[in-house]
Amino acid sequence: MSAFYDQIDEILGEADDLSDIVAMVRKCWFYDFLGDPVRLWDGQGNFVDSDGNEWMGTVDANGGNLHKTPSLQDGRDGTAASYNFSLSIPSIPGQDTLELYNALKSEQSKVFGRKLVCYLVLFVDGEGLRPGTPVSFYKEMTMFSPKFSETIGRSASGAIVKTYTASITAKDNNHGRSEIPGRTYADTMQKRRANQLGVSVDKGSEYLALLANRTYQVP
Repeated sequence: MSAFYDQIDEILGEADDLSDIVAMVRKCWFYDFLGDPVRLWDGQGNFVDSDGNEWMGTVDANGGNLHKTPSLQDGRDGTAASYNFSLSIPSIPGQDTLELYNALKSEQSKVFGRKLVCYLVLFVDGEGLRPGTPVSFYKEMTMFSPKFSETIGRSASGAIVKTYTASITAKDNNHGRSEIPGRTYADTMQKRRANQLGVSVDKGSEYLALLANRTYQVP
């Protein structure tokens, strides 16, 4: 992390006015899939960080980002917001997109309960990707079961295009704080949790409200 702040000092230099500082901060995303981690960053091309890890850029030649990410909230207030991340499967020369999509679907077990970590990285405007670029930790989350979708649309040229998308829901480390012995149950929360776990239907708490404040005599 010290290397990251050293780079900030280098960029600031002798600047005495905000207009003299031209730099940008981009986010990097480390998907710690079981046995097959993936590193992505919101930009074009690949860069290697100071630890020797390679991060793949998700911005295509037209400036569109194949990796859709939400704005992250400050979790110090104890809340655990749900975040949705999605990736449109790119067309890779020599590789069938549908085959790659199906391969990802077959490896869903590598996702649940694993970590998704966001880092920050600095780039100087007009400068190429530096080797050994330092990154700084920003936020850690836990991933839940992934979802997959297929859509059909038209490209700018009018051609029919089929898009394959993989998405993941993640929460920060506050998400398990309510899971304590003696907790209360509600149908809405039970169904929401079931959806996060990949269960389509869960009626375990559907009739709890009807049973409240009743007395039953056991024969």
